[in-house]
Amino acid sequence: MRRQGPITLRHVAIAVLVVVVVNAQLTWWIIFIIRQSGTVLELERRLMVDACRFEADRVRSALERAEAAAQAVTRCSDWGSSGIWRLRFGPNGELLSWLPPPFEAGKGRDKLAGVPGWHTDPDGGPPWFELPCPYEGGFCGFAVEQGWADGLLQPSAGLELVETAAFDGSRPAVELPPPFDRWAVSPDAGAWRVLLDEHRRRVVMMASEGAFFAVLLVVLVGLLWRTVRREVELERQHRNFLSAITHEIKSPIAAIRLSLETVAAGRADGAAARRFVANALADTDRLDQLVTKVLEATRYGAGTAAIHLEARCVSDIVAAAVAAFGPRFTAAGATVRCDIAPDLWGRADREALSIAVSNLLENAVKYGGRPPVVEVTIGRDEDLLVLEVRDNGGGIAEPDRPYVFDRFFRSGDELTRTSQGTGLGLYLVQRIVTSHGGRVTVADTGPGGTTFRITLPAIGVGEDPG
Repeated sequence: MRRQGPITLRHVAIAVLVVVVVNAQLTWWIIFIIRQSGTVLELERRLMVDACRFEADRVRSALERAEAAAQAVTRCSDWGSSGIWRLRFGPNGELLSWLPPPFEAGKGRDKLAGVPGWHTDPDGGPPWFELPCPYEGGFCGFAVEQGWADGLLQPSAGLELVETAAFDGSRPAVELPPPFDRWAVSPDAGAWRVLLDEHRRRVVMMASEGAFFAVLLVVLVGLLWRTVRREVELERQHRNFLSAITHEIKSPIAAIRLSLETVAAGRADGAAARRFVANALADTDRLDQLVTKVLEATRYGAGTAAIHLEARCVSDIVAAAVAAFGPRFTAAGATVRCDIAPDLWGRADREALSIAVSNLLENAVKYGGRPPVVEVTIGRDEDLLVLEVRDNGGGIAEPDRPYVFDRFFRSGDELTRTSQGTGLGLYLVQRIVTSHGGRVTVADTGPGGTTFRITLPAIGVGEDPG
């Protein structure tokens, strides 16, 4: 399969453009839905207000018809000469003059307000209508039937009457005309609450969805930025690895070639020739170690090598690894201090764990002081085996600490770096320790040196490794 190239500015620009377009579309959609919900709420409110107005107009029309009936009575020729009016009955008790609906009785002069229009009875009686009396002067009044008045105050379904004095204005209302002006017609409280709750639910739903997608976009942008940074870092590490591997290969090859050419040309005899051959063999060992390191990174880093965990004495594995690294300590003039507690057992792969310890020792020698001082300690802390390797170097720079276990990572620039290496040692340590169910960390670092700590699960002597 064809390998895709690294992420470039063109990819980033396309991704940012897509995020901006999606964000704009999402924002527009949320605003549109919220506005639409507000429009629906306003339409529903207008419908309810129209229903209240229709109810008020119904009451007003009934009152106007009653007023017309009262005016017709005052123009009647049977108007009595004593009192406001007199109802006349025939010999057999038949009614000869009467009041038209909805009136049922006249109002005494002593109880009149003397103001034309509708009036309410403070004693709780039915309202009455006053108008000027055309025959006797002054005013006359007509009281309506109580049932008729009560019928006018029965609103339609979905509406209710509220007292204007106690109404808080939380929902629309239309006042009734006198004599019912103490009342107003308003939408039913339950229906109005359902309408508002539905509007709030839509707004909250849109706001929550908008917040969710906004967070999602922020996460996507963060992941994109992290991916770009990771890609840039990997590209830098790859360049460093290529520069390092080129240097690590070409240097011993050049030295071997020079030694062999010197011997072949006959410019070295006896002890000098043997010294050149020894140098060539040492450079050959250096190449072999380099190839071995790359193969180990391929095997353990890619997970192609099987880790065989068995109950083993980790103390012996660490001691053997330190002893095997002795010639390297001698060549570097390093001082080694060991504090290895005996009989510490754990589930381990001898070869893999030896490689991890050797890489930590090599790292300590490479980046330690001059001369290097390496301290190796291992002990038990409850159910864990704790192995620490400390050097006396200058420490790890703060920006480089999160990346020290990454593949190919080496701080600085390969063109100016003087120490040898490929950036695979600590990566290989991390992969091997993780496969053992353990953890490797930078326990301490600074001008006084750096301490790498490995923790592994401990077992008792003879315990079944499972």
